[in-house]
Amino acid sequence: MHYVYSLRVWLTGRKAKSAFIEDESGFRIGSEVKVKLEKSRFGTQGRNCAFKILWGTEAVGIQDAESWLEAIKGSDNLKQAGAWFSLVHKDGTEEKFQSAHWLSKLEDKKFKTRVFEIMDEQIIRKFDTREGNAEDFYDVDKE
Repeated sequence: MHYVYSLRVWLTGRKAKSAFIEDESGFRIGSEVKVKLEKSRFGTQGRNCAFKILWGTEAVGIQDAESWLEAIKGSDNLKQAGAWFSLVHKDGTEEKFQSAHWLSKLEDKKFKTRVFEIMDEQIIRKFDTREGNAEDFYDVDKE
C-alpha cells in the first residue's frame, strides 16, 4: 500500500531526558516528537521538524506556538545573547525577551505578525528558492 499514498509522514519519539514535558510535580505529561516527511508528490521529502505533544493532561494536543521559537532561531532577524533573544522588526527596532516569556510575547499582535513573517521567510521561501544551507531543512538534530 506504500505506493498509493501521496504523502507519508514518519513520527519518532526522542529519547533525551530533555525531550519530555513535565508538570510542576515532576510527572511526564508530554514528549517531543521528531517528524520526517518520507514520501511526497510535491518534491519535499526528507524535510524534518520537531514539536512537543501533550498527552497527560486535559489539554491534549500539539504545542504549536511553543515550537515557533525553534523554527525561527536560524533567522538573521532573531539574535541571541545568553538567555536573551532580540526580535528585529522591519522598521529596525528590536524587542528583547527571554524564552520563558515567549507565549506572553505572542499575545502582542505586532510581535506575532513579525514571527509569522520570519517563519514564512525561513521555512517556506528559502526552501522554495533554494537559499541557505540545505542541512537546515533536513536535519533537525544537526547530526
